[in-house]
Amino acid sequence: MSEILQDFRVGWRWLLKEPGWSALVIAGLAVGFACCFLLLGYARYSLQYNQHLQGKRQVYQLESRFNLPGMDNKWLNVAPFPAVQAMRDGGLAERTSLAWDVQQAVRAGQSVSMQEVTLADPDFAQLFEVKTLAGDLSAALSRPDQVALTDDKARQLFGSAAAVGKTLRVNGQNVAVAAVVAAPPSTSTQRYAILAARRFVAMDDKMSRAMLENWGGVSGKVYFRPRVGVSREQVLANLQQTFEHSAFSRGLPPEFRQMLKNRPMVVYGAAALADVYLDPRLDAGVGGGDSEHARRGEVWGLAAIGLLILLLAAINYVNLTTVRTIRRQREIGVRKVLGASVARVAGQFLLESVLVSLLAMALGLLLAWLLLPGFAFLMQRELDGMFTLGSVALALLAAIGVGGLAGAYPAWVASRVRATQALAGRDQQETTRGVWLRRGLTVTQFAAAMALSGVTLAIAWQAWYGSRLDTGFQVEGLLTLETGSSRHAREALRAAVAALPSVSGAALSGNNLADGSMNITSIKQGERSINLEVRSIGCAYLETYGVRLLAGHVLPGCASPQDNARRECVLSESAARDLGYAMPQQAVGRKLNAEGAGDGCMVAGVVSDIRLQSAREKARSWMYVAAGGSADVLSVRFRGDEAAMRASIAGLWPRYFPDYPLKMESARYRLDQRYAADAKQAGLLAAAAGVALLIASFGIYVLAAYSVQRMAREVVLRKLHGAGDGVIARLVGREFLWVLLAGAAIGLLPAWLYIRQYLAAFAERAPVGGWTLLLSLALCLLVAALAVWKHLAAALRLRPALALKG
Repeated sequence: MSEILQDFRVGWRWLLKEPGWSALVIAGLAVGFACCFLLLGYARYSLQYNQHLQGKRQVYQLESRFNLPGMDNKWLNVAPFPAVQAMRDGGLAERTSLAWDVQQAVRAGQSVSMQEVTLADPDFAQLFEVKTLAGDLSAALSRPDQVALTDDKARQLFGSAAAVGKTLRVNGQNVAVAAVVAAPPSTSTQRYAILAARRFVAMDDKMSRAMLENWGGVSGKVYFRPRVGVSREQVLANLQQTFEHSAFSRGLPPEFRQMLKNRPMVVYGAAALADVYLDPRLDAGVGGGDSEHARRGEVWGLAAIGLLILLLAAINYVNLTTVRTIRRQREIGVRKVLGASVARVAGQFLLESVLVSLLAMALGLLLAWLLLPGFAFLMQRELDGMFTLGSVALALLAAIGVGGLAGAYPAWVASRVRATQALAGRDQQETTRGVWLRRGLTVTQFAAAMALSGVTLAIAWQAWYGSRLDTGFQVEGLLTLETGSSRHAREALRAAVAALPSVSGAALSGNNLADGSMNITSIKQGERSINLEVRSIGCAYLETYGVRLLAGHVLPGCASPQDNARRECVLSESAARDLGYAMPQQAVGRKLNAEGAGDGCMVAGVVSDIRLQSAREKARSWMYVAAGGSADVLSVRFRGDEAAMRASIAGLWPRYFPDYPLKMESARYRLDQRYAADAKQAGLLAAAAGVALLIASFGIYVLAAYSVQRMAREVVLRKLHGAGDGVIARLVGREFLWVLLAGAAIGLLPAWLYIRQYLAAFAERAPVGGWTLLLSLALCLLVAALAVWKHLAAALRLRPALALKG
């Protein structure tokens, strides 16, 4: 034990003796440890979703797949709400509940805010093991005028968790707080803060009934637990049969069934709560927020990047320590002459490596703790529980393992030093095999840095390209805001905003920009069925967006009675073309017949195309219909300063919606959100590429230092024979150029293959080509040149007397 402590003291003295080297080594390893800790911690966090539930294997989330054009093979984590009653009536499900998340304006005292209310059935409490802290949860889930709050939400709204009996005003309706429950952990796919019954008093009864009884729509989640002895497959088969015999399914016209190719309109599946967060079937689907699902490949990919960064840092450490070991040959020779065995010498260097690794891990944990808030924001996850006593202890054990493995090669180099030659002043050079090994390690560093840099550039370029695709209207100078439920108040607000001096247009619509919702109708045209995206719009909508009229006329104006009594509609140019009309004028006056439901409409006009979806999707063909009373999004076209425009609208708002919070966003922001996930991925890869480049620059810096030292005599001899600076620069730089080219040969091919796979998911692809890979190569060349420059200058200044001495 005393020998081990003595070796630690020797190692500590060496760290203090060479503070520059020590700082370089510890900082490089610390960055690797910090990145690895955060990324592996995120992977561990992703595996913990719903693990707090004892029944996570017995409770299932219903999934659905619609056999409609454009939605084939896309599983949704939402399902029709009538499935709840159907599973109850089938007798195979022990408990079942819907979970419908709706945004509601909530007033608590003088404070008004938008809150998410989860409408659920009484079984929800048992399915999700909701813990009641106070009050009566069953009353909140069965009575329309009561709600339950989580303790966190109660403190937010009332300043205290003692909220039972207090009153909230939700969407203009007074409701009582019947219970306070424990908030679910952040690793829950089904989050809730305000719970209410499915027939909640604050919901519009007509709209609520339409959603709750509609087999053809999906608005929320459905959960169930089969009875004992009943399998998931049996429940799903019974549900499928119930759907096929429903009035909705039997009412589908023959033409619609022909379009379905005699397949069921919807197919049902289910995933246990333990598996739903990483369910691969949902990777290509839609529905649900970002916090409810993650792609398993991305999670493991981030974990692999974390391990890769740690590997690069460890490689850097091996290179640095090996050079330092060679410089300590006299010390090693003295220790051997004084009786130190080969094992003792090797053990000395292993213990020094472990000491450095532990110090680096301590610094890395501090760095990870400082970076955690930004990392959590980037990942859009609550990662506060990442630092636990167990995770820190595991990290320190990992540091000991990394230190031992990274120190093995330097310890082997030290054990092979011959004492007599070292004490005689004849330094022993590293073996040729050892030199090539460290060159190979540096090649690995640059290969990883080039691959990450090239992929990052491609993803960022594709996101920028997609966000700048022609939308068909002027994006700048356009604001959108979501209004309250009163139709009269909405129209009055629209008129008041339109009268502002700097406003050139104000219009209501049923959808916000790029909100992800899809309302598709199938139009029968001859023997074909054409799918069109329906947009519900109010008066002056097309004029506000500056969409060009190509033929006919737009929908009736604001003063038109009964909001388009003739059921007229307007087509986009691509919709008219899909329907078989070569010229826009040919479509005007035609009657369109909808398949399945509805009476169709008469084409009043044709307008130019607009694009609201991301570059991942094909451009949609639009059909505009009068919104009537369902238009609750106000779009405002303005001139001049945006801040002044926002202030003017905010001044008008309380007159019309005193109980509804103002939520105003620019059109540019709304459209940029289409690429939020790509921006997140690019940000993570950019950080990883930056770290990899930094570590690689450390590695080539050390390789350059050692190479110049090893080539000193050759450089001097060449100078004595008349070689100029150019010859010396080529001699020194040749080795590093080959390292970079080898790194490019290894790293750029897999990067190119990944970029191809990534771009294959886009309908509109940026002209990436190979320039991103060439730019990443140029970036690595620049970093290498900066890292090598100091040692190249030293080689050019070498004095023959010093180089040839000894």
